[in-house]
Amino acid sequence: MWNDPTALNRLTRLILVATLLFALWILGRATAESLAPFWQITVAGASHEETRAAVKPALRHLRGGFFALDLEGAQRDFERLPWVRHADIRRVWPGRLAIAIEEHQAAAAWNDRALLNTHGEVFPVAAMDKYLGLPRLYAPDGTERETARRYGEFVAVAKPLGMRVEQVVVTTRQSWRVRLQGADANSVVVELGRDHMDERLARFARFYPLAVATLGPISRADMRYPNGFAAQIKGRLANTSLKVKKA
Repeated sequence: MWNDPTALNRLTRLILVATLLFALWILGRATAESLAPFWQITVAGASHEETRAAVKPALRHLRGGFFALDLEGAQRDFERLPWVRHADIRRVWPGRLAIAIEEHQAAAAWNDRALLNTHGEVFPVAAMDKYLGLPRLYAPDGTERETARRYGEFVAVAKPLGMRVEQVVVTTRQSWRVRLQGADANSVVVELGRDHMDERLARFARFYPLAVATLGPISRADMRYPNGFAAQIKGRLANTSLKVKKA
């Protein structure tokens, strides 16, 4: 080919045409961007103060107009912002960028170093001390979804009793302990163990009010018995307990 003038001329023309087309594409894109910038950017769903504080700097870092903006890259950048679980970014002709943010809904504090959302996902926050009024969950990493699911069950059991979940502890051997707090600020620690969790929860919900009416305030209920539970009475020594059995 290198000794064929005709072939060399054809190759040269192809290179020139490709170079011209590339230059026209670059010029056309630059022209389109200058003629089609975003004239309106709307952000919906940013209700948390940390999210709102981070949105303006993120908007300033957006690069490109209507045709050139990297939507996937912009989405990743917004999903790195505090409290943002998901971001949906869309172009709206002729010149609007619509950003819809789904924020994390905090359900509990996770191991005193992050928060757990309602989907069972852990997310970091800037200052944990602001959120320690939330229920506190202590569990091995990797058990977030199971812990969140069980936490929802504990909430459902506690609510009819006029109580709230204050703390959940899951050991490395998957033994569960729940601390519930009543409207009178009295707390009870419920030992659930590893097995038959649903049955033990149902038994606690059924017999706890009767036990309190009979025995007085209870500080600890051990549900790891087949036919009832052992109740430690508030104000008595740790080794003083009563056994309450089903009829």
